[in-house]
Amino acid sequence: MNDSINRKKEHTTKFREEVTSENQPIELWQQSAFDAAVEKLQAGYGNPDTVMRMGEAFGRGLFAQHIKDKTSTWTIKDWIAEIQKEVYKPLGTEFTFTKITPNVATTFMNRNPLVQTTHYPIAASLFTFGAMRGLFLSAFPKGELLINNLRNDDHPEFIFKTHALPKDKLQRERTIRKLTILKKEEGS
Repeated sequence: MNDSINRKKEHTTKFREEVTSENQPIELWQQSAFDAAVEKLQAGYGNPDTVMRMGEAFGRGLFAQHIKDKTSTWTIKDWIAEIQKEVYKPLGTEFTFTKITPNVATTFMNRNPLVQTTHYPIAASLFTFGAMRGLFLSAFPKGELLINNLRNDDHPEFIFKTHALPKDKLQRERTIRKLTILKKEEGS
């Protein structure tokens, strides 16, 4: 009986946190989600891939909350403008887009306050990758987010493809494995 009461309390607490987070400023919502990912990692219930997956869920939630007018004519240029205005500007994150075509966008991340202000910058970069992927796949479910230069942590190049080929999906899995290995080597 106590187990069922504890489960109900846990479920109720999680529900309250989710409802509360919808009303919080976006940066507090991000911090709460990131803290939950770090807690899971520190408690031994997760690994770097878990942090990325939690970031992806956060990104999908951001899209659902802040981008309401997705249409069938959604373009990558529209997505960039909307995400910059509704998500990244309030978070203080800055990008430089070097290429924007109807199906591909390439960008460098210039500023990521989550990475700069945390005691866990490696986990924060993994979480950010997941969040970016969640935001992108919410608009373009057949797409993929790739990283071109993994060794350049200060300014990695991100490639957004609206229609991913099978080799892109394979590259994403390699990217995730490589990020996970690099981050483990650095002590994450």
